[in-house]
Amino acid sequence: MDYLLTEKGKSDLGALLKERSLYAFDFDGTLAKIVRDHHAARLARPIRFWLEELAKRAPTAIISGRSVEDLLSRVGTAVPHLIGNHGSEGPHTRREDMQQVRETSAAWLQLVNGRFQDELTRSGVVVENKSYSLSFHYRTVDQRDEARALISRIVAELSPPPRIVLGKSVVNVMPPTASHKGTALLEYMRRLDCGTALYVGDDETDEDVFALRDARVLTVRIGKKNGSSARYFLKRQAEIAEVLRLLVEGGDQNIHTWSGCHEQGVPRPAQRPKE
Repeated sequence: MDYLLTEKGKSDLGALLKERSLYAFDFDGTLAKIVRDHHAARLARPIRFWLEELAKRAPTAIISGRSVEDLLSRVGTAVPHLIGNHGSEGPHTRREDMQQVRETSAAWLQLVNGRFQDELTRSGVVVENKSYSLSFHYRTVDQRDEARALISRIVAELSPPPRIVLGKSVVNVMPPTASHKGTALLEYMRRLDCGTALYVGDDETDEDVFALRDARVLTVRIGKKNGSSARYFLKRQAEIAEVLRLLVEGGDQNIHTWSGCHEQGVPRPAQRPKE
């Protein structure tokens, strides 16, 4: 992995600006800081500003483990393409496929609530129902080993066996037929007629994109990690603001880059946000 904010990395970002590219980002740990209470996550002002400016100019998406409804409450309509539940929720997924995934998740939740609710309450593990997947959160739990053991025992009872994706103090379980972030990204590239893409993420759920190893997709991980398939890394989450700024200002300097991206035409160059 190479550090993105070098001349080589900036050159690769610049190359994206010469094509019709899709700019896609994870939410938690990427656009927003990881916080103790996942309900409190929000965009910092500079990140929101540059993200909105980018979305005015080019195809921009958020591909998150959160539900689409949850994402809407945090970013509104600033970003036009919101893909939830690790890639399984969104207009790219067939209605019948989404219904099957939803029914499987509902059956899992019924089993969890019926057989394990008391143990979950005592342990402090919170089960988040995202309609198309379940997430077991244990960030605020004191006895973390016991919490992980309980989650493992519950997951082993789920049928059909779920696809498990580990996050930061969270275990995500998804129906085996559900789409993942990698397939969602490729589908949106096709739908939006984008020949290249940028994807930035921060944990194991994003390896489904990183592992594509598709030369058309520039992949970036927040935090350097041995074994990650991402091509580049950023040292800190806050550096995403600099990446967004480079994309917006770089595109404005080559104004033809943005032509044809939106029916309303190319906006004026962005003014820096007030601190």
